[in-house]
Amino acid sequence: MDAVILKGRKDGFELQLADEADWTAILSGLEALLQKLAQDTPEGDVEFLLTTGNRLLSADQQTQVRRVFDRFPRFEVKTIQAAVADSATLKAQCLARSVHLVGGIIRSGQVVSYTGDVLFMGTLHRSGTLQATGSIFVMGGVEGLLIAGASGDQQAVIVGDIGHAGQIRIADTVEIIEDNAYSAQTLSYINDLHILEHGQVAALAQLRPKLFRKLEDF
Repeated sequence: MDAVILKGRKDGFELQLADEADWTAILSGLEALLQKLAQDTPEGDVEFLLTTGNRLLSADQQTQVRRVFDRFPRFEVKTIQAAVADSATLKAQCLARSVHLVGGIIRSGQVVSYTGDVLFMGTLHRSGTLQATGSIFVMGGVEGLLIAGASGDQQAVIVGDIGHAGQIRIADTVEIIEDNAYSAQTLSYINDLHILEHGQVAALAQLRPKLFRKLEDF
């Protein structure tokens, strides 16, 4: 099997690097293939998608690849894609999909942050902050600040009794809570007009179907 395979695409070319091939063979094969392509297409700039299969290129290997391309000024690597991810990326993806069960007490002045969704069963004191990059489901006592979608996710929601919360925030939309007429069935979300709105949790499946399916699997 060739160490490098060239395939045509609508927006350019794809170069497939065989993940089981020797790295030296890949570099020599890449240079030979680009040399032939430069002769066959003497004019015009060409962009390449580089796919590496189950091989993750190190920073040094990516530099070596780009040095090969530097010898062909009309050719450019637009994207490098692998079928696998490094451990740090996988960990971040897993955290983003996680539902964290949180108990205990968050005291005044404390800021507790989570990546993913949070099921809060503890006590949040006034001037304490609980924030999550995903949604927050309140089953405990909340008097402080709740922040859902802390990284800007406007699809995040806050579910539960927020009647005694000092303030809630979803993404960059903030509301100071002055009305205690909320219940465990309250659904707080950003509507299509980008306004923070309150409804009933029964509407979650319709308003946020992906989140609802995720909760069904939990």
